Amino acid sequence: MKKILLILFTVVIFIAGSVLAYKKIFYNKKEQEIIQLFNKESLESFSKNKDEILKKLKTLDKEEANEFYKKSRETNDIILEKINREHDNLSAKNFTDEKWDIANKFLNKYDLELFYIENNEVIIGECSDFYYKTFKDYVTEDYKEFLKIISDENMRIDHSINSSMSISLEEVANRIIARENFLEKYPDSKLSEYIHDLCNEYRRDYLYLYPDVVPDYKENLKEYKRFQEKYPNSPTTELIGYYLMELNTDNFEDNDNEALTRIIDEYINKYFYYGYLKEREKGNYFSYDSNKLFEEFKMIKEETSEVLKNSSQEEANKIYKNYLEDNNKILEKINENDYTMLDNTFYIGEGDIDKEKLNKQNKYLDSYGLEVTQIEDGFMLTEKNKFYYNLFKNFVTDDYKEFLKLRSEDIDYFEDSNSFDKYLEIIADKIVAWEKFLEKYPDSKLKRKAQNMSYTYRAGYIFRLTSSETRESLMNGKANDAVKEFNRFIKKYPNSPTTEIIKYYLENYKEEDIDTLISKKLNKNYEGE
Repeated sequence: MKKILLILFTVVIFIAGSVLAYKKIFYNKKEQEIIQLFNKESLESFSKNKDEILKKLKTLDKEEANEFYKKSRETNDIILEKINREHDNLSAKNFTDEKWDIANKFLNKYDLELFYIENNEVIIGECSDFYYKTFKDYVTEDYKEFLKIISDENMRIDHSINSSMSISLEEVANRIIARENFLEKYPDSKLSEYIHDLCNEYRRDYLYLYPDVVPDYKENLKEYKRFQEKYPNSPTTELIGYYLMELNTDNFEDNDNEALTRIIDEYINKYFYYGYLKEREKGNYFSYDSNKLFEEFKMIKEETSEVLKNSSQEEANKIYKNYLEDNNKILEKINENDYTMLDNTFYIGEGDIDKEKLNKQNKYLDSYGLEVTQIEDGFMLTEKNKFYYNLFKNFVTDDYKEFLKLRSEDIDYFEDSNSFDKYLEIIADKIVAWEKFLEKYPDSKLKRKAQNMSYTYRAGYIFRLTSSETRESLMNGKANDAVKEFNRFIKKYPNSPTTEIIKYYLENYKEEDIDTLISKKLNKNYEGE
């Protein structure tokens, strides 16, 4: 019995060995068939060049190795182009999955691999981690990290024959973040501009900025929300927010992808220019074009300052007028160019101001003499209050000097907000200050501007205090806070033209058209009649 079992065991071993031997022979035959598709001499040209690269790298310092990396890529691209010309008969039809693996196992010996493109087209390229492995020990840290990023990304992509070579939105997001992190970590790298441009291209891919491609808005929206939650401090989160402002999320079919592409692409070009991360670090959120206008503004100021030193007072007056007009044009351009940013950037949530961000922006603008100030529905860029006074006070005539002094002491308030009441007495003092200027300099060339200021303060003050509540209070024989303020004004400034209007109101408040009558009084004084 034992003898029989031994014989059977021997037979089984023989058969199994024969099968394995046959498979090996069959595999070797298949391997040889695949290998014959390639020109070994051509492939060896790539390997030989790698040996030359390594030999050269050992003689270079890190900065020289960086430059050599770029030259090596150019040389390798030429070699690969030649290799692919010599293998232009390759097609995905030549390969099953098994043969594809055999081919890559063979090509890997030369640091090469097959890449499936589309329509059965394949090309030969360097292995995904070729440049990282070759250069990592010789280049600077920024180049090393860049090569690692590229290597990791290529390793994550499926280059197999069954791959469409497309990457998911989440993978695009990963690439954006990798490049943002690199730019933040190595802002002065010689690779920065290239990586910045590539990052913007990935942002365009991520938001499907292609007029002729209609994305799945609903599905993509989930990914954008994921990105915003995971990377709240990424500049791309801000871009996504702006994109979602433009996107109709109630009726996705109503979106015009061509219009969206144009709008968001313009936004990227304006605010995601090369070097924008450095500017944001300084607190500068303005667009590329506006930053050029800032420099123009600064240059004109410096030129004006020099001209004033050799000007008469009358000449200085004219310089102020022309200079003001030039500045207004520049600031108008900036505010128009950056209105979207000014309407959104300095808010947190539902209307709360991001004071830290606003203060940082204004600190950056200090050197220009400018600031971002709040208006009713957003923010605007303007000169600092003392900008013109400090520049012209020692050169212009007395009326201009006093005018600029008064303008430098202006206050910001909103007539429809509670802040008005906070400044009531200050506003009253401003009214009288402008009235005194007009009385002191009746022939000043600034008379009309002074009248505008006087009217602005006076009208705001009068209209706010002559409300329906004030009229009702007077009808009931009571003095509300507005009436008390009027009485204070009359007592403090009995000779003010504004006192006449207040008295008129207190004597005629019962008239049905009292608001119209007060308006006429204000306009009469404004027109100087």
